[in-house]
Amino acid sequence: MARRLLIVDFGCLQGSPVKLQFAAAAIAVAFMSQAQAGPLFGQAAYAADITFSDVLGATTMTMAYDGPSYWSASGGSNSGTRLARYDGAGNSTGTFAPGLDFRSVFTNASNEVLARQFNNRTIYKQTAPGTFSSQLTLTGGTIDAQSSVVMNGNGQYVAMFDGQVDVWDATGAHINAFALNGYTGNFPEDRGIATAGAYLFTYFSQTLKAWDYSGNEVDSTTLTGAGSGFDSHFSISYANDRFFVVDSAGQTWRGYDVGLGG
Repeated sequence: MARRLLIVDFGCLQGSPVKLQFAAAAIAVAFMSQAQAGPLFGQAAYAADITFSDVLGATTMTMAYDGPSYWSASGGSNSGTRLARYDGAGNSTGTFAPGLDFRSVFTNASNEVLARQFNNRTIYKQTAPGTFSSQLTLTGGTIDAQSSVVMNGNGQYVAMFDGQVDVWDATGAHINAFALNGYTGNFPEDRGIATAGAYLFTYFSQTLKAWDYSGNEVDSTTLTGAGSGFDSHFSISYANDRFFVVDSAGQTWRGYDVGLGG
């Protein structure tokens, strides 16, 4: 984060103790504000800047954005309506039953919608609304049956379970595994992860934590008003330069712009 320099012309304040005290207080406030700001997030808390209604039943999974549309998914079985599309304002534009028991939906650099389903190493690609075909298989490493899979900015697939992160390349070959140092969490928050820029993100009860790829916690912030229930912890995702969390299945999606977008 860029440092700020506060310059005060004390010459104009000569002979005025009150003005000098005011200037000193302004400097103290400026440096206090800088000290409180973390290395990644500019604020200790953020309010949602977009909200819209979830149109799927339990259990809510993640959110993706392909440019014109948002896509949300649900899991628990591979039957029933498991995929929903929304326009850029969050209005529902269709629901689909693609036959997948979703654990995550996400996009690649080409804004294609990809998915991972329960207890399956296959990555699926959406070829038409609600239609998915096998894209590749993640080989090697460890991936829990419940873990969401996402793609980072390097075109790598990432998953986490109980504080261990596994990374695969664009072909699905395992690259690396490492621990998030000091991570603590229980199901279901311990199987969800998001990526943005050079960082990984975990979520629990309104607290969003950022981690680097060496497993170090970098910063944290509060997502004000975000859900803290079962569906909420399945839903954490990064789409359209925002972190999304659902209140509960069929209720409200909340998107938080924390200043990481382009």
